[in-house]
Amino acid sequence: MNNSVIDIEKLYKSFGDLDVLKGVNLKVDKGENLVVLGKSGTGKSVLIKIISGLIKADSGKVNVLGYDLNTVSKEELIELRMRMGFCFQNSALYDSMTIAENIQFPLRHANKITNRKELEEKTDRVLEAVGLEQTKNQMPAELSGGQRKRIGIARTIVMNPELILYDEPTAGLDPITCVEINNLILEVREAYKASSIIITHDLACAKQTGDRMAVLLDGQFRKEGTFSEVFSEDSEDKVKQFYDYNFIEA
Repeated sequence: MNNSVIDIEKLYKSFGDLDVLKGVNLKVDKGENLVVLGKSGTGKSVLIKIISGLIKADSGKVNVLGYDLNTVSKEELIELRMRMGFCFQNSALYDSMTIAENIQFPLRHANKITNRKELEEKTDRVLEAVGLEQTKNQMPAELSGGQRKRIGIARTIVMNPELILYDEPTAGLDPITCVEINNLILEVREAYKASSIIITHDLACAKQTGDRMAVLLDGQFRKEGTFSEVFSEDSEDKVKQFYDYNFIEA
């Protein structure tokens, strides 16, 4: 029985003469938090866009939640995205909407829920889950960066996704808030049994949230394993540079 929610083999993607992904292999198991590490420009965002069906691979196998993304129809792609959640780096909240309206937006437009009581109950449940019940009638501009990140996660989990893609979830936050967001990522996995890919440069985030790390270098995953396995003494210098940048003071 295949327990993978993502199964990628020999994935290639180029843009003109620029080869970005050069034979990527990746599996993500059900309930697993996988952290993807890589320098800017190494193809992390391209990989996420392929997994979410925003762009197509040039070649290779890309299977996400049982859908073959090389042959998926437009209707099937909509179905797939309904089962996925996206937590963007900037939280991507609508400034003109209250927090409650932001959370209810995907329920109204994707799930076509119009019953006010049901919308209120779902909103209250996820706001409680992220510890921000009091922000319900506030505007995004009134919240801190950490609170906006939490609301972004609330808007994602209100759809009860099977797979969540986190893009730099701790970027721009102070160390204490980073730990709170990391804990929330773990709480979401426990409560919603969702699998996750977490793209981050923050090794404290990687260490706290990731069951497994995968380091993307020069278009391929060069090292995979637990945090201690990836940053072991025998790791190549390019992998060790991530550790040095995060943990060794200049």
